[in-house]
Amino acid sequence: MTAAAPPLNIALVLRRSAGAVAGDFAAILLAGLLLVLLPGLLTRGFGAGADADTLFITLRAVCAMLYAAIVSWGVVARWRGRALPPARFLGEGVRHAQPGLQAALLVGAAVVFGLIIQLYARHGTVMGWLLDSLLLTAGLWAAAVVMPLVPVAVVERLGPMAAMQRAAQLTAGSRNQTLALALLLGLTLAPSAVLAAGAAGEAGVVARALFEWLAWSLAAIVPAAVYAGLRGNR
Repeated sequence: MTAAAPPLNIALVLRRSAGAVAGDFAAILLAGLLLVLLPGLLTRGFGAGADADTLFITLRAVCAMLYAAIVSWGVVARWRGRALPPARFLGEGVRHAQPGLQAALLVGAAVVFGLIIQLYARHGTVMGWLLDSLLLTAGLWAAAVVMPLVPVAVVERLGPMAAMQRAAQLTAGSRNQTLALALLLGLTLAPSAVLAAGAAGEAGVVARALFEWLAWSLAAIVPAAVYAGLRGNR
């Protein structure tokens, strides 16, 4: 009988995440500048109407998902003993990004579906509160189960559904730890989200672009560190 794998080590995940930021900061900054910061700065503040705003939001989301896939590849390569210089970090990341982008798009579609349902909640009522609670619970459960989805797809070259099954397999036995990491990410981002939302004018445009870069960077690096930790356990 095979012994159960030990649960995920949260402290090791955080150390690996910090190591990725320190070791690959130039590459992460360059990729973020091209795929998160510049799209965020260039597509805000035009006042082009609702249709154009929707198009810009979609464009920013796709670029950010591509960024997450590229960063996932680069930081996992470092933990496999292949620290990549910025040019190779980007080049290899782009060549291997497609499965991760597809998986991220699936998650994005699920989030949009949840937001659409949330629009129908009758806020201020018991049913509205129950629906909001159900959506929050479902989101946290999904984050705990498939947190390493994008690095799984990128590194193991899996389609979205196969990557989801593989991610769920890896997190089995460590769901409390991945849930704790998801909550920690949310708490870490909350103060900067409030500051970015409250900034006005050109400063607000810059603040929101910087916040998006921070949020997408953490959303790429921490799941990649989780993937490395879980692969080490199995």
